[in-house]
Amino acid sequence: MKRLITFVFLAVLFSTTGFAAKPKDLSGPIALKGELQQQYENYPVGTPVVIRKVVKMKSAEQSGSDIFYATEINGMQFAVPSSALKAIKLSPPETNQEFWQQTYLKQHLYEYFSDRGYHSKLRKEVDEECRDYLYKLEDIGYEDDFITSYVQSIFAKLTATGIDANRSERLNVRIIQSPEPDAYMLPNGTMLISTGLLCTLDSEDELAAIIANEMSHFVLDHQINNIHRAERRAKRAAFWGTVLAVTAEVALEVAYWDDDDTALGVGAVASIGSVAALLNVNVVNRLGMNYKNNQEYAADRIARELLEFKGMNPDGLASALSKVIGYYNMQHNGNNLLRYGSIDNLKKRIDKAGKAENQSSRTYLKATSDVVTFNAAMNMADQRYEETARLIQKNINNNLATDHDYVILAKSQMALYNTEEANEECATLLWKAKELAGDSPNLDIYKQEILLLMRMNKQAKAASTLKEYLELLSRYQEQGMQGEEEEWTNKEIAWANQLLDKISRL
Repeated sequence: MKRLITFVFLAVLFSTTGFAAKPKDLSGPIALKGELQQQYENYPVGTPVVIRKVVKMKSAEQSGSDIFYATEINGMQFAVPSSALKAIKLSPPETNQEFWQQTYLKQHLYEYFSDRGYHSKLRKEVDEECRDYLYKLEDIGYEDDFITSYVQSIFAKLTATGIDANRSERLNVRIIQSPEPDAYMLPNGTMLISTGLLCTLDSEDELAAIIANEMSHFVLDHQINNIHRAERRAKRAAFWGTVLAVTAEVALEVAYWDDDDTALGVGAVASIGSVAALLNVNVVNRLGMNYKNNQEYAADRIARELLEFKGMNPDGLASALSKVIGYYNMQHNGNNLLRYGSIDNLKKRIDKAGKAENQSSRTYLKATSDVVTFNAAMNMADQRYEETARLIQKNINNNLATDHDYVILAKSQMALYNTEEANEECATLLWKAKELAGDSPNLDIYKQEILLLMRMNKQAKAASTLKEYLELLSRYQEQGMQGEEEEWTNKEIAWANQLLDKISRL
């Protein structure tokens, strides 16, 4: 019935307003409310307006085609030319769909697609390339149902769906393992958020701001526009041939902490080298995410508007970008950043984006504390001990550290230092880990304590702890473990017995 009413409305409108040909529908049915902010025809300022559709058609009174808005003004039907759109002040949006449809109007996207087309064939090819790329990224996916659901809940608050029937992309979000604080909206609508970004930010508003910025790039069609321009400058085979070449021979060897994926409760940790091979400048650039400054500024501006509309702090964007800068400054890397170009580019964006206040949210910090632990384990596996300690210290400072965190911190400190003071500090960390573990013994604590006691020349105490460790391993073995867990348990029992025998002969 709604479609029938719309059809009748348009049929009456365009049959009575002097148009020579059937209009081409650009928007599909919309219902954007507003009022006149300038007099139009005989209607004064303040007269209610509803924009029902955007069409392209040829007027019998004009030469050439033009864009018109099928509009109700105080109950009367008008075909308002795009040149007169400034007479209408749109009301604040009430839904995400209205927000993004208003963005389409304000950014003249209907006119843009009318003039340049949707490049449907290119979109299909790009989607296929993105699917191939996403398949390769599965090995560095972050598998945690809770954090995935948490990020998806923020993504869903901002998502731009149902705004253009001519664009078939489907918006979704995935979390990937990476130490760096990056986010990418692929041109097929899949957004990638790194664990490094989740660790770097401190509030939901900051994460929402990054998501809103990437979604704005997608709505503004920056990726496809960049790909189309780049493809025209190169032979197609040469262009697409390098998109995935750098990832074709990547061998993802999953590293486990001490050959055990259960001791830390953080699952499989991908090698940072493999992550870097899959997330690289060539792929980012070829898939249209090497944004120009004006594209970044436009996306930032719309992101702030979206955050305000959703009742979030629009300064979350400047706060998030300032923390990204902080991360790269700590890494002593100011140029050739994967997603952001350079620190100078980020600073220019902050200057335009708002106040770079330091935001923090307890809810966010609690939700992402396990991701911080995970990234610390990733850095530890890559022997980045100082970065490991920095991440764990974040959880400690926020009173969110677990027994796993204290074990990881002790391991990183033992890798960096071997002084009496440092060893005593590590002993305190392991004692704290035991306290937090409570009645659920963490096998990794005992093994690390044994190694520390041997370093401190406390062989008798090490032997006593070894016996406790062997008893715990035996209980673990009695649970009927199979596969990798059984193999790991047998290996640890053999190691503990050998070390106990060695101590007895000292």
